[in-house]
Amino acid sequence: MLEQYILPNKARVYLLPQENALSTTTLIMYPVGSRYEPEKLSGVSHYIEHMMFKGTKKRKNAQILTREIDRLGAEYNAFTSKEYTGYYIKAGAAYTKTALDILSDMLFNSVYDAKEMEKEKGPVCEELRMYKDNPIMNIDNLFEELLYDGCALGRDIGGTPTHVMSYKRADVLKFRDRFYGPNNMHIFLAGHIGEEVREWIKSMYGTQKNSGTPSRVFDPGTLGASTASKRIRVEHKKTDQAQLMLGFPAFKYADEQNTAFRVLMGILGGSMSSRLFTEIREKRGLAYTVVASTETYRDVGYGYVRAGVEPKNINKTIAVVKKELEKLVTKGVTKRELADAKTHIRGAMELSLEDSSTVANWYAKQALFANEILTPEEKLAKVDAVTAEDIKKIAKKVFDWKKVRIAIIGDVETTDVRY
Repeated sequence: MLEQYILPNKARVYLLPQENALSTTTLIMYPVGSRYEPEKLSGVSHYIEHMMFKGTKKRKNAQILTREIDRLGAEYNAFTSKEYTGYYIKAGAAYTKTALDILSDMLFNSVYDAKEMEKEKGPVCEELRMYKDNPIMNIDNLFEELLYDGCALGRDIGGTPTHVMSYKRADVLKFRDRFYGPNNMHIFLAGHIGEEVREWIKSMYGTQKNSGTPSRVFDPGTLGASTASKRIRVEHKKTDQAQLMLGFPAFKYADEQNTAFRVLMGILGGSMSSRLFTEIREKRGLAYTVVASTETYRDVGYGYVRAGVEPKNINKTIAVVKKELEKLVTKGVTKRELADAKTHIRGAMELSLEDSSTVANWYAKQALFANEILTPEEKLAKVDAVTAEDIKKIAKKVFDWKKVRIAIIGDVETTDVRY
């Protein structure tokens, strides 16, 4: 049962006990990411994430810090998105106090040594180049650059090497202090939770002072140009396989229509028995991987299809996707497809929520972005209530081919793509 409360310094706490759990995940989330950054500081949220592991007043350098976590046999990392940043340690329940202490030390006492800040720019730039050089990793970036061209959502989460190398220490610290105070902090503990954790949280997090007032203002999501020639972007790259991603503007995170939309996208390409997997891989042998899903942000969202195909088969694949979307719009889905999609969602959710880190993340996104926090059963009740008519209505609303965006990375020329 979820327990939530607010510390005197406005830090928010969420306790998520799991019966018989042997581990505890401690996750600290901040509603800040790349869309909150001024253009000249593009990628600074991701850079700050890196710097949190570079030493504190108590743990003088990265090796001391990471060795202390490694000796626990823990899973730990951090992540930055366009709307949130998170830091977590998943460890045996006996090490919960240590995990809380380490994260508190990192987030409140990191020293941001000037020499270390300059040195870390190199690994950050190499991470950006790694993603850029890998089409499977980079196709999402290219698609969102196209879909949200002209606004912050269209920028890479990590910025560019040029941005990173230009950061000034004072600007980085000013941004950090604005968004990393307790008044912008969400603390999640999932798994085995003992009575003493409340006191640990109070002493390690509740006494910390706020360093500024975090901005709740973000750059609004806007769509790029809608003319046909502006709705496709091809990054020519000499590869044996081309990565294709096409999609349509859809719904923001808190929109109630997302439940039916996710069921729809599951039927379209959410499993090995889905329509697109069957038509593109099983019947035609065009791809090894094909998937359909959704992405949502505070104010916008989209549905997408992804596939890796031989460059010469790009147009065939697009044609199959278009045909299947048209069938969903005109004919809807069968009773069996709808029932199977619902049980698939239920089964996948139940399996994933056995893991304390998944539980922490699942509730964290709701706490940051939803109008209310629902339990898994409350979420599944909404899934069960989706009707075939709901599915057809959503398909008609979203799958307008005049709004499709297409991104491709591979040995393909824009002029050869037919859509």
